[in-house]
Amino acid sequence: MNCEVYCFGEPLAGFYSTSERSLSEIGNFHMTWGGDTSNVALAVKKLGHQSGYITKIGNDFIGRGLLELWKDSGIYVQNVFVVNNQETGIYFVSFKNGKHEFDYRREGSAASTFSLSDIDKLVINDFRIFHLSGISQAISKSCLESGFEFMERFKNNNIIISYDLNFRQKLWSPATARCIYQQVIEKYADIISFNEDEAEILGLPSDPTKAVKEVLKAKPKLAVYKRGDKGAVLGIGNQIIEREAYPVKTADTVGAGDTFTAAILIGFIENMKPDEMLKFALAASALTCTKTGSTEGQPKREEVDIFLKKKP
Repeated sequence: MNCEVYCFGEPLAGFYSTSERSLSEIGNFHMTWGGDTSNVALAVKKLGHQSGYITKIGNDFIGRGLLELWKDSGIYVQNVFVVNNQETGIYFVSFKNGKHEFDYRREGSAASTFSLSDIDKLVINDFRIFHLSGISQAISKSCLESGFEFMERFKNNNIIISYDLNFRQKLWSPATARCIYQQVIEKYADIISFNEDEAEILGLPSDPTKAVKEVLKAKPKLAVYKRGDKGAVLGIGNQIIEREAYPVKTADTVGAGDTFTAAILIGFIENMKPDEMLKFALAASALTCTKTGSTEGQPKREEVDIFLKKKP
């Protein structure tokens, strides 16, 4: 089977607290897998379509664990490069008083050393969608350059470019992010995902529907405003659709937005009607929230289909 979606970015291992305390008070953690674009690749595969990943990982137990995870999941890993002199990034998560606390250890990670010279080493056959995020480009100057080079090459070869703005204050200033986002939206992105924080950075209207309409002026094929537990707004052509989130018993929201993005890509590949696509994405992301960890709750296609039959 040919790969349909290739993702580029940084995979991570996440260490979750086993109790509701701040990170400085915690003694026990359990490990899970994360990284926004890795989450998308895994979710695409679980939802029934072939995905591949492009990155660098360290020759350490975390890198080896991620590689096994992708292989076991059926993700194409021909373009995952293992290096000996850098480590794979990690992060710590706690949940206290209804809020997550994150602490990342990713500076100088293996993934952050991906550079233009690595692009020529890739083995890629025909595929439909290239997905990356603001994080993919923000982790280093070389990844910023690589992201733009990927988009330039693939856009010229009629590959659909999917971009999740995914702002992180510790990686970019709002001013830097705005500059990069504007370039991506105006020149490259066919599928654009963003949230309230990123809408504010771009100076978009506070009303989600108006914000989507503004982004659509750049002529992407699709724009989606992710609103978390409030749902989402999807814009395709002249159609704007808004839906509330599906209520579920939430264990953890980390990674739900990545599953949502993956489901939007599936809907695009399958030519779903806009309302059907949005329902599908909201259902998949809701199911992800029912388990702890950014990948543990990712649903299989049949689970989403069953969920939608019960809650159309």
